[in-house]
Amino acid sequence: MCHGSMSQVYLSILLALVSLISNDPLRYTVVGLTASLGVLYAVHLKRPSVQLNQLEDIVKQTEEIIQGAKLFSSRDFLSLTDSGVRLLEIKRSASMIKCRILNTDSSSWKKYRLLSRDIANCAVRTKKIRTAVQLIIEAEHQRKFTEDIDATEAVLTSAQFRPGVPLYQINACYCDHESYRV
Repeated sequence: MCHGSMSQVYLSILLALVSLISNDPLRYTVVGLTASLGVLYAVHLKRPSVQLNQLEDIVKQTEEIIQGAKLFSSRDFLSLTDSGVRLLEIKRSASMIKCRILNTDSSSWKKYRLLSRDIANCAVRTKKIRTAVQLIIEAEHQRKFTEDIDATEAVLTSAQFRPGVPLYQINACYCDHESYRV
C-alpha cells in the first residue's frame, strides 16, 4: 500500500473517531490538535535532513538497479557506466549539501528553501537516470524476446520441411500459433 493511501486511511479513521465525540468543545479541540500535528508532520517531512535521507535511499536503489543492469546487459555497458558516473556526481552533490546542512548555525527559511530546492534537483536527476537505466533493461528484454521468437519461428519453419511429419499437422499448429499472435 502506498504512502498516500495509508494517509487517507488514517484520516478516515481519525474523522470517524472524532465524529464519535459528543462534546462539541472537546471535538473542536481534538480537530485543532490533530490539524496542528498534521502541519508539524508536513514541516518535518520538508526538513532538508529528512529530504536528504530520502534522496540517499533513491540513490541507493538506483545504484542497485545500475549494478543489476550491468550484469544483465553487457551490450549497453558504456551507457550504464555513464549512468553510474552521473549518479556518483549526484552523490557528491548530496554530500556537499549535507556539509552545508552541518555548517549552518541558524535555520532560516531562505536557507531551508535553497537546500530543499537543491535536494529536489538531485532527486529529479536521479529519477531521470533510473528511468534511462530501466529503459535500457527493457530494451534488452525486448531484444531477448525477439531472439526467442526468431529461434522458435526458425524451428517451426524447419519442422515444416522434415520428412515423416505430415505437413497438415505442422500447418495446423502454425496457423493456431499465428491466430494467437498479437
